[in-house]
Amino acid sequence: MKNCLGIEIGHYRVKIAYMEHGELQTYVSERLETENQTDMKVYAELIKDVLKENNIRCKNAVFVLRQDDTYVKRCSVPLMTVDQLKLNLPFEFHDYIGDELEQYQFDYGVIERTEDQLDLIAACCRKDLCQQFLKLAKMAKLKLIGLVPGVIGLERILEHMNEGEEKKDFAVLDLGTKALRMHFFRKGIYDTTRTMEPGCEEIEQIRRGDKEQLVQLNVDDDDTFWGEKGEKTLDEALSNRYQTIAVQAMRVLNFYSFNNSDNTIDSLYYCGGGARYKGLIDTLSDTVGIPVKSIGEILPELDAKKMPEWIDSPQTVGVLLV
Repeated sequence: MKNCLGIEIGHYRVKIAYMEHGELQTYVSERLETENQTDMKVYAELIKDVLKENNIRCKNAVFVLRQDDTYVKRCSVPLMTVDQLKLNLPFEFHDYIGDELEQYQFDYGVIERTEDQLDLIAACCRKDLCQQFLKLAKMAKLKLIGLVPGVIGLERILEHMNEGEEKKDFAVLDLGTKALRMHFFRKGIYDTTRTMEPGCEEIEQIRRGDKEQLVQLNVDDDDTFWGEKGEKTLDEALSNRYQTIAVQAMRVLNFYSFNNSDNTIDSLYYCGGGARYKGLIDTLSDTVGIPVKSIGEILPELDAKKMPEWIDSPQTVGVLLV
């Protein structure tokens, strides 16, 4: 496709990546300044405003499905026809959605096919949510090209590792505002996610100057946001929160490694809103026991120094990769 938008509607931000001829041209993250986070008109107007302000005329759009809104799993089924698969695939999700199978839309991708078996990556999403995205696209005057789970976007980024390395095992820590999520990939294919709460919301509030939060930390807000001294003051005040996140991440990594002793994870890649906090990343590096790297290192051609914001939501870029 000549050009396309990758759009994620987060809990607190709308994130938009614009790619043209396979190259990232623009990435924008816009905070939602509204309490009504279910109003499609608000989202549509914000998207139109962002596209206009950034002189983006593209109408094709792929929306990222948040982890909260979709189920993704790897499964093996007997070799069958497409029609048989459409009939049987929903039952692979019975443990997640019970008897509400009729309320969900299902899709899949074939990882490997043998003489008697199919190895699949499958996903499902509520039909009413799919309709909401279709409505949103129309209101924003966009053409909906597809809905893709965020973890599949991350998987497509991992496919761009150096030749031979893309088949390793990976761990990606998404430092989100509402929650922290550790995504695991086996031989480059999505495996599972572990969610940890709370996320980086408290850190973000403090760094945005929330006076109530600053008072609780005994930080003088008059002197907090001035140069290196202010940065050091904030990092010292947040050190316990940084350490809590780092220890949580270490425990999740250790637990996964205990249950998958043959894994080849040798680095922890990070992304999300919390990726902008150097003090947090330094604490992670000192705690988890393996190298900690930005997911941006996998796609150096995106020039992280010029456009570092995209690691806030690499999923918006990943869903556009082929």
